[in-house]
Parts: sequence; structure tokens; C-alpha cells
Amino acid sequence: MLSFNLLLQEANLDPADVYLVRHKDTRLAKGLLRLRSSSPYDLWATQRDKFESYQRIQGEDCFRKRNWIAAFVVTPEDETLFAGIYRKLGVGKLPSQLQECPVSGKPVSDETHCYYNLALDARLGEFVGRLTIEWGDGFRAWIQNADSKLSGNKKVAEIRKNLQDHPFPGYREFRRNIAGIQRIWPSWRLQLESCKGIYLLTCKDTGKQYVGKADGEDGFWGRFCQYAENTHGGNEGMKPHQTSGYTVTILEAIATPALGEIDRLETLWKEKLSTRIWGLNKN
Repeated sequence: MLSFNLLLQEANLDPADVYLVRHKDTRLAKGLLRLRSSSPYDLWATQRDKFESYQRIQGEDCFRKRNWIAAFVVTPEDETLFAGIYRKLGVGKLPSQLQECPVSGKPVSDETHCYYNLALDARLGEFVGRLTIEWGDGFRAWIQNADSKLSGNKKVAEIRKNLQDHPFPGYREFRRNIAGIQRIWPSWRLQLESCKGIYLLTCKDTGKQYVGKADGEDGFWGRFCQYAENTHGGNEGMKPHQTSGYTVTILEAIATPALGEIDRLETLWKEKLSTRIWGLNKN
């Protein structure tokens, strides 16, 4: 078994001086983030400077006892992906331009947060974005000691050839739970933003369906995020419906729809699936 601690030791890093930090931010799962919030993985993959700021901001002095941090980010498939080794250089004041957390959007200040000066180290750089580990059962413990007898010495799950998102399955094959839509791969988000059309929501408990249209500026992505925010997206037929969640699929994808085409297709699919009679459509 290849362990992460073995890699640390080969890089001349003592596990007794290393924190293992798993960035996920459970507020995404609880629906407490802003509309269209970025997960720590999103920031790491697409806006590295914002990820660095996010990692440096802490609500308490949690990095005080050790000098090194092995950072990991949780992918949309719940993999624990290695993001790099960071050296702690001290604790300072928040930069004047940094007034909110890059993930939650909540205000930050020197009175309520610590701001760590962390420097990315070159050691184990060849594994960044390619190595995943098995974090174990203690998912709530986002920070752990690398040398812990109970939670340390993580097993390496995979070392990939390249850093890349999972390939987009295509609009016809796309199928996700609305509750987790904000955690999809960044490249998938771009695909959904670039296209408009007709989608289908299916209640996970009753099987009742809702046919809707995505014709806004942000395409499917913008519409799906509205459901993630409040479960009903403003639709009167869905507001009173009790459900543990919806699965969303795409019925028609149109890059550049003609005038009135999306409205016509929405009506057609409502009639085909009888969602005005048996489903959740009220118009």
C-alpha cells in the first residue's frame, strides 16, 4: 500500500509537522451559499488566486501548531484531490481589498478571522491535480494531523496521468440531482451556460415531472441554480409539492434558438409528457 506519509517522507517532510487539510465547504450541501457559488475545487481549478485567499482565511487559529499544510480539494465526484504543499510563514492582517470569503461571500475581518501567510512549496508538485487519497470515515474532520494513529497515513487511491475534468456526457446524456448542481465540474458549467432549451425535473419521491424552459442569459446553468437555491424556481405548481429533491435531465438543447422556438418546444413537451395533467405544470 502506497501511503501519503511515505511521499511526505521522501520529500523530506516530517508527518509530525504536517496538517492534512481537506477543502470541501459543507455549506454547499446545506444550500447556505450564494446563488452560483464556487466550491473550493472550482476556485482551485479556475481561479487559483481566490483559492489561495480562501485557504488563508480561517475562523480560528487552526494552523498554529504545525509548519506545513498538505492541501486537498474535493472534486464533484467526492474524490480527495491533492492541491499542493504549503509552508506556513506566519499570521498577518487581512488585505484591505479582501472583505468577504471567496466561497461563502460572508464578511471577513481581523476581529473574526485569522489570515495565514502560506507559500506553495515545490515539493510533491508532480502530484498536484493527479493524486487522490482515501480520506476515510472522518469527513467532518476537515483538518487532521498527518501522523495521527487514528486518521493519519492516508492511502493513495490513484495517481492519474493528467489533470482534467471528467468529460461532459453531452446534453442528451446529462442527468444530475438539483441539490448538487453547484458541485459539477467547471467545464460542465461552461457547457450548460452556453446553451438554452427545455429540461425535465423528476421528483425523487413521487416520480411527478415538471417541464421547463431555460432561456435566460446563463442558459441551463442559470435556471438550474435557481432550483438549487429554493427547490421550486418560482413555479407555482412546485411550491406546495413536498419532496426530498429533483433529478434534472435535458430534453432539447438549442445553442441559438429562433424567436419563439423555445416557447413552442416547451408547450410540445408538456403535451407529450402530460405534465399539466399528471405532473407539476400548472400553465
